[in-house]
Amino acid sequence: MGRHCQQHREADLSVPAATYHPEADVLYVRLVDDEAVERQTYLDDARIIDHSADGSVIGVEFVGASDGVELGDVPFARKVEELIGGSGHSFRILV
Repeated sequence: MGRHCQQHREADLSVPAATYHPEADVLYVRLVDDEAVERQTYLDDARIIDHSADGSVIGVEFVGASDGVELGDVPFARKVEELIGGSGHSFRILV
């Protein structure tokens, strides 16, 4: 399971949301309700895609989010951006 946002994944898996953990400078965007993380794909050191058992994308983890959030090659980038915008946090979006 994810290295930075394990607490979020265990605490609230019920709703799509963007949650920022300032102590780790990690933004986690959950796209799908009630799915457990079974595997991860690393786009690079700063972007990690979480997948369910059937391979569906259920979330995206952004490490170093305060430097900006790179959405290039991120699945469902438009939805991810919407959830970030609705989170109440301000992050520079990079595409």
